[in-house]
Amino acid sequence: MESIRAPFRGVAEDVRGRISCYKHDWLAGIRSGFGILAPTMYIFFASAVPVIAFGEQLSRDTDGSLSTVETLASTAIYGVIHSILGGQPLLILGVAEPTVIYI
Repeated sequence: MESIRAPFRGVAEDVRGRISCYKHDWLAGIRSGFGILAPTMYIFFASAVPVIAFGEQLSRDTDGSLSTVETLASTAIYGVIHSILGGQPLLILGVAEPTVIYI
């Protein structure tokens, strides 16, 4: 019953527990320099391929109203927001789950 009165209490507790590591995680990612370039490119292309595939499927299913461009843009936007809030610059997100739920 207490969770009904404070619906985001768990999220707030997670943030309080993680806040001490947040700055360090970002600084360590920035200080790594070019050492992080190869994994970043790999994750980018590994994430882009499903986006293109689901974007094409979405384009066919919506008669072109939504296409690969919109799917790529939405994936980029929520990826940036999620990685900033998650404190993990290389957070791996997929496009399949939201698209499958939508379809």
